[in-house]
Amino acid sequence: MTNYKTSIFNDVLGPVMTGPSSSHTAGPGRIGYFTGSLMPDFKSVQLIFPKSSSYATTYKGQKSDIAFAAGLLGLPLNHPDFKNSLRRLKEKSIGFDICLTDTACEHPNTCDLVLGGPSGRLCVTSLSTGGGMFCITALNGAPVDFKGDCPVLAGFYTTETQGALRTFLETLPPAIADTKSLICGTDFYVLPLKASTSPDEIKRLIKTAPETLRYIPAILPVPTPAQAALPFSTSGALTAFLDKNPMPLWQTAVEYEAARSGWAAEKVLSYSKMLVKTMHQSISFGLLDASNGESLTNRSARSMAAAASAGRLLSASPYQNGAVYSTAVMEASNAMGVVVAGPTAGSCGVLPGVLFALLQETGIPPSFPPVLPEKALEQAAKALLCAGIIGVFIAEQATFAAELCGCQAENGAASAMAAAMAVSLVNEDPILSLRAASTALQNVLGLICDPVACRVEIPCISRNAMSVSNALTSAEMTLGGYDSQIPLDQTIETMYRVGRQLPSELRCTGNGGLCLTPAALAMAKNAGQPHE
Repeated sequence: MTNYKTSIFNDVLGPVMTGPSSSHTAGPGRIGYFTGSLMPDFKSVQLIFPKSSSYATTYKGQKSDIAFAAGLLGLPLNHPDFKNSLRRLKEKSIGFDICLTDTACEHPNTCDLVLGGPSGRLCVTSLSTGGGMFCITALNGAPVDFKGDCPVLAGFYTTETQGALRTFLETLPPAIADTKSLICGTDFYVLPLKASTSPDEIKRLIKTAPETLRYIPAILPVPTPAQAALPFSTSGALTAFLDKNPMPLWQTAVEYEAARSGWAAEKVLSYSKMLVKTMHQSISFGLLDASNGESLTNRSARSMAAAASAGRLLSASPYQNGAVYSTAVMEASNAMGVVVAGPTAGSCGVLPGVLFALLQETGIPPSFPPVLPEKALEQAAKALLCAGIIGVFIAEQATFAAELCGCQAENGAASAMAAAMAVSLVNEDPILSLRAASTALQNVLGLICDPVACRVEIPCISRNAMSVSNALTSAEMTLGGYDSQIPLDQTIETMYRVGRQLPSELRCTGNGGLCLTPAALAMAKNAGQPHE
């Protein structure tokens, strides 16, 4: 149980994942991993979705079933065989069933995973909370609160072993766990461990325990250490921080993530470089290798690149190149390639679209895929961190989940982050980046989420390209002197308020917007309905 605080690399820039959806692919993958670690000898799986949940209509088109299965098998989100998980389960003779119920749910991404096997029955209640983040809320009906940011020990006891196991866990040294956090279920104990606990110590605990212990490692890339004071978590607090500590925006991001993670500044920058390289690879995959597969449309990034190279588009510019690059990344994601969800998979084309469009040297014909020279890597990593810190402010005060707030929470957030990043590449004044982010988010307030056939394609791909243009326009206007006057924090609060005012039909359920047009209904029928 943790007092969780947003991490740039947990919540905002990431996960590095197999597409197409962070809420409905990455989140389920992580939930499955947690659940499978609790009962590795499972022989049957049942996923239970409330009919009123977003999963009920989207799980097939957004590969949630595949993701849950991959996680249960212990596959990381970027594993090359992630997409073949259902076949793997079948080869292992593991039963896999999906059930829709009339049970009411407060959160649209609610799922019960019920496992059966030689060691008994396990029911894990979970939420996918947006951007690949998740929360385990109950084990066999007993309330818990696990978000994957710390390792966990779990033990299932019998009447004979109950007392010995409880005594064993309650007497662990403080360096390993705060035993006051021990959770007592009707047939199990669960204890969160401190992130600093060594693997050797965990092996010793498992070996000496009076009952079988299951170990679930920290699933998020940045575990939660002993909490240090964070320098800020809103743009208003950042502005006050900068009054006393003037520095570029990227450096404030390093200061924040170093405090949040316990990492050295060099490790924070190195991780950002890895993300830049992954984004570059995603563009290349989308332009060179992504197949049509089950896509609703033919892949268009290649034809757009060819038209740009031949001079058949309107004009060579960052807008044009960004549209090509963002489309390539989205098509990579829909082909179940590996992308960086920044901040979500549904908006994963925006940041790389803007970043690589602006990294291209002026006066030189654009390159498809773009070139990433080593000399530009550090600049790109710093710029990406500028986007990341804007995302922290959004995550702390609102959400990235389209199921809660529509597409403004995904492409809107990505566009705000990208606008700040774009400004930072030519002007190190953090206040200008904050202004650009606020303007970009204001421009898309109320943007709905209505993926046709519940696929992250139409209109998601074109909305990513639109968000690239919005980010670039907001950056250009801000650099030229425009100030929208509404502080970023107030714009974020407005985005969340507007999102909660949207009816559920317009929040990624497949029941409103473009989804109800005759053309979309025909595509959905051809694609196969989720519950058929």
